[in-house]
Amino acid sequence: MCCAAANRPTCPRAGTGCWTDRPPARRQPRGLDVGEVSARPRWSPAGRLRERQEPRSRSPTTPRRSQQDVCQEATRACRLSPKPGSGHPQTDRQVGPFAYNPQVPSGGSRELKTRAPRAWLIKLGRLLDRAAFRPATLPDDLVTGIALLPAIAAGLIIFRVHALEMLAVAAAAGAVGLLVSQWLWRHERHHSGTSTVIAALFGVALVGAGASLFVTIEVAALAVALELLRTRYIPAIRAQAGLIAFAVIALVTRGAPFTYFDPNGTTNPRDPIDTWYQLFHQSTWALDPVRLYVGNVAGPVFATSLLAVAVGVAWLAYARRVSLVVLVAFLAGSLVAVYTSQWDFVFQLDSGPTWFVAGLILADRRLLPDSWALRPMLGFAAGLFAVGLRRNGYGIEAAFLTVATIQAVMALVVVLYWSASVAMERWKRTRLLRQREANLRVVKTITDPS
Repeated sequence: MCCAAANRPTCPRAGTGCWTDRPPARRQPRGLDVGEVSARPRWSPAGRLRERQEPRSRSPTTPRRSQQDVCQEATRACRLSPKPGSGHPQTDRQVGPFAYNPQVPSGGSRELKTRAPRAWLIKLGRLLDRAAFRPATLPDDLVTGIALLPAIAAGLIIFRVHALEMLAVAAAAGAVGLLVSQWLWRHERHHSGTSTVIAALFGVALVGAGASLFVTIEVAALAVALELLRTRYIPAIRAQAGLIAFAVIALVTRGAPFTYFDPNGTTNPRDPIDTWYQLFHQSTWALDPVRLYVGNVAGPVFATSLLAVAVGVAWLAYARRVSLVVLVAFLAGSLVAVYTSQWDFVFQLDSGPTWFVAGLILADRRLLPDSWALRPMLGFAAGLFAVGLRRNGYGIEAAFLTVATIQAVMALVVVLYWSASVAMERWKRTRLLRQREANLRVVKTITDPS
């Protein structure tokens, strides 16, 4: 483009190709029509360049519909994916719920692919991280199951084949209960979880290692049935169904689950507390405390080891599932009973079955009432009766029956309260219906033409 000083003789660009007679640029005069202005020649090369870049309008040579028809008939892709509205009888159809060419996985493979093992390892690592550092966020049934693992392992080591058979019965009964619960709650989001398995394990854990396998099946089946009824109809009941089932079978069969045998090979079928009462009640005889602590004695199949029970209670305390107030109150009640009877403190309190029901069942926060004033009272009463009844000839089964009675009474109170509330609601609804019928009779009498 030539500069404005091209008319001067000193213009550096004056020469060939430079229009020296070009008039100076002027502004667009006012009052001119837009068409007149656009009709003027554009002397600027930039203007001509913009004019060339403008798209040229082309008039279609064929109708639009004919172009679509040609496209659909000419290419296979258009025939596989026809466009609606083209007027073609084969292409104007509604698209069904399934795509003609479904999306396939990466790589073109149509085979179902499972998760990589690394994904399962990552999930397991996260679960272990929660269990190690945030156990309070784990599900309740999982926390309780982990607490039972040390006691189950100790029972398998001490009683071996008998413990393995009883564990298989409990697992089978719990699995059947789990399938039944899945069927009962198939139309609901809420499921009972693995509570049936936990109930069966608790019930079988208290059965003596010398009891028949039929008694074990009865306890496990009743525990699963009670747990299903509780979760289905009255989930507000706070009781361990396994303990209740064990107590019911023991009372009905007159002590069939209390059949023990010594894993050391002796012929004494009694547990240490019963042996002390029957043979050495008037003397200061006491069994080796270390042996009682380890649990290599006659007793329930998964509850003889105080060491394993202590590990389980410690895990519950770490997961914030156990009430320390109840445990301390239970210990206080036991000390009062031992002191008043002038017994040996170590021998009477070094009992795995007693602390099994006290720490894993009675002190469980899920099974306790909400009242903080009532919890220590329950713990103290349970400890007092669980140890004090040994004066009357009851052995370790006194603790089982005491805790089972407390939970049965609390369950009965819940059932009575629920029944009273339901009856009150029905009475209110019936009274409202009767009032409505009476009002309708009055209105009908007033509107009667007679």
